[in-house]
Amino acid sequence: MRRYNNPKRQKQPELPAGYVKIQDILDESIPVGRLINVIGLVKDRRSPRQTGGSDWKSAITIYDKSIENEPERGLPINIFRPRAEIPEPDATDVVVVISAKVQAYRGEVSLISHRSTLIHVYSANQIPKPPKSAKQALEAPLRPKDRPPGDPEHEYVAWLYHSVSKDAIPDTAEFSSQVAHSANFKDKFQTLNDIHDGQFYDVIVNVVREPYDQMGMTTLWVSDYTENEAFYKFTWNAEGTSESRDGDPYGYTTSNIVPKNWGGPYGKRSMQVTCFGIDADFILKEVKAGDWVSLRNLHAKYGRNLNNLEGFLREDRTPFYSGLKVDILQTDDPENIDGRLKEAIRRKRDYEKLKKQQQKNFAVNEDLAKIKAGDLVEGLLSSKKRRAVERAQKIKEIDDKEREREARLGLNERIKCENIEQPVFAVPSIVEPIPYKTTIDGQEVILNLPFTCAKYRTNVRVVDFRPSRLADFAIWRKNLEYDMLSDHSGDSNSESDEDGTLNKYTGRKIWEWKFALLLEDADPKHKGENNRFWAVVDNTEAQLLLNLDATDLRADPDELDKLREQLFQLWGNLEECKQQELQRQATEKKRVATHQPPPTSPLRPLSSHQVETTTDAETTLSNKPFSCCIRQYGITVREEDPRKADAGDGKRWQRMFALFGTKISP
Repeated sequence: MRRYNNPKRQKQPELPAGYVKIQDILDESIPVGRLINVIGLVKDRRSPRQTGGSDWKSAITIYDKSIENEPERGLPINIFRPRAEIPEPDATDVVVVISAKVQAYRGEVSLISHRSTLIHVYSANQIPKPPKSAKQALEAPLRPKDRPPGDPEHEYVAWLYHSVSKDAIPDTAEFSSQVAHSANFKDKFQTLNDIHDGQFYDVIVNVVREPYDQMGMTTLWVSDYTENEAFYKFTWNAEGTSESRDGDPYGYTTSNIVPKNWGGPYGKRSMQVTCFGIDADFILKEVKAGDWVSLRNLHAKYGRNLNNLEGFLREDRTPFYSGLKVDILQTDDPENIDGRLKEAIRRKRDYEKLKKQQQKNFAVNEDLAKIKAGDLVEGLLSSKKRRAVERAQKIKEIDDKEREREARLGLNERIKCENIEQPVFAVPSIVEPIPYKTTIDGQEVILNLPFTCAKYRTNVRVVDFRPSRLADFAIWRKNLEYDMLSDHSGDSNSESDEDGTLNKYTGRKIWEWKFALLLEDADPKHKGENNRFWAVVDNTEAQLLLNLDATDLRADPDELDKLREQLFQLWGNLEECKQQELQRQATEKKRVATHQPPPTSPLRPLSSHQVETTTDAETTLSNKPFSCCIRQYGITVREEDPRKADAGDGKRWQRMFALFGTKISP
């Protein structure tokens, strides 16, 4: 262990404004969830390793003057970033951390990074003695856009480094050895469909039944919504109850009783887990049905019946005991959620939709089977019941025809939408004005409503878009104080600068998506004047659709390329066709301005089938239709004609359509 003599003490300066002491964080004086700034010396670092998502994970431990006399203490900082953006400071380097979140994890207080967290490193061997500034020791940021610290931080870093005791920091060789050892990490994560007898795994699972005590052990049932042939099989019947493995409805041959009135996933999607020791106590007290948890070092093996895989979470009796092997995972922080948890939640959502549709079909088929078998005859059923059965039969016929029609259209499977169980509306029926019957002066009158608030599922393809260039799909607005309010929509139109000074604004800008798609009915049978409509894609729905955050696309060509790749999945070669059409229009405008004769071949406007360029090279629009969700709503616009001002003085209603609940899947 390297020892340092404390230099002559100098007057301790105040922490820079907005920074906190590490002792206040560790003593839990600062609540969990708060964003804080902190400065400290590095005493430990873990080598970066891949997570289940696109990010890598690393961790550093720091300390400051407030805990220098407690060498066993330190503040861990968990960093989740792309590999190239993870800092790797050496022992005694000073780090400045801005806007990191306080969290409680496995009973330990720590910090966790997110997208806006800034981490700056000062190289220890270049930090001068105070009162000189440590600015010269500041390393270049790994993210070029990160704002560097200011003079107060530079001065405080110099004082902290030369005044704090370094007795708790290992020497260079020991520090390097510890970092190298942390790189020897074996990722044991696995989904339940790929676990095998006798192996140990780390899993992320959903607790599908309340944990219960069995003679000092705690048993729970879990699922990650994958299937494993070695699991118990739960089947659903008309009464909504369940049975376990075929031929063993009560679980007499299993090591434990299979739960009755099963509400978890059906099929072979669930595993029984038996827990011991402190893990069993923790689960019984803290874990409940519906929680998502991570289980580490879970032993998979066949139970007593030798037919079904079960999980066992035993106490760790090795010298390297690591404490609890159970973590309750939070799902309310999408910015920091583990990618593997996100995939499991997505599988659960897809399973629930499938289950709902299957149960609906099961009920319909049961009623139809009884009718065909002659069990339900005229007179034995009430008229209400007969109508219900007939209605169910019609619904089944419509569903069958709809599935056949969608299969014939060849929908793009990469585009997913919500409410897949809802019926499909043809575009002409969506854009058709809604008639409304009312009585005026005793006479029945039919009025066409300017709009109606309604939602639809429809099958369409994209045939045009606005703005004409992808770089204009993101716009910016002012950053206002109201942005911190959870119910603030951030509507750029309502916040536009009325005095015309918006273009001169130099403060922080908020970038948002704003574009529109011209959608055409995917079914060739619906060709006509009313088979198209423009659908707005606002910022929130664009984030869902693209899985990208808006940014300055003109200044960030990499993000523009990502946007182009995502939209190619949605609309095929439409952008190429669009650019050729814009070029044709520019050429035509130039021809007219210079009084040139028209080309010999006719020019046709962009359509859903083709565009022609001035070089006679024809480009055919090639893209797949897809299923999406559309909502209809109304907005007010200015109207000079008083006869048309149906929304008040000088305004009228305008019908609008918007995309929602639709996503380009990876």
